Amino acid sequence: MALNRVSNGKAEAAQMRRYRILSSLLAGASERQIAEQEGVSRSLIHKDKKKVLSELAKQHMGLADEVRSVQMERYNQLMLRWWQRAMTGDLEATNVILRIMKEINVINGVIPDKPLISLSQQSVFLNQSPVTFRIEANDDITETADNLQETKVISQTREGDILEG
Repeated sequence: MALNRVSNGKAEAAQMRRYRILSSLLAGASERQIAEQEGVSRSLIHKDKKKVLSELAKQHMGLADEVRSVQMERYNQLMLRWWQRAMTGDLEATNVILRIMKEINVINGVIPDKPLISLSQQSVFLNQSPVTFRIEANDDITETADNLQETKVISQTREGDILEG
């Protein structure tokens, strides 16, 4: 029994520290400043911050779902009001419907916070060396190189102009 009270006391102290950390963060303090204030390591402050924010998110998840439900009902009512006009080709109504649909996608998480892919463009710079391109296929249907059409040989190029050879 005594051991259980000691561990409960430590858990309560840790929970109180987490809420002090949250309060300090909301007041604008850095993790380093809070660690000095609490007399603990910065890594413990970071871990405690993540834990308290996670606990708060779990506590308020139901509230977020309720707000989302109310918003969805409002969007559905607006869509019902504009739908018939949009279906007859009314440009204003169509734009309203599209904006409503975008908002529905946002609140339901269909549109991601971050891009799903990222592209980078790389440039190739060539010096005076000759370059040869080999075309393997001329469309998606062609399976063998036998079906490729012959192309006319271009003898040389200079600064973007093709010179006949």
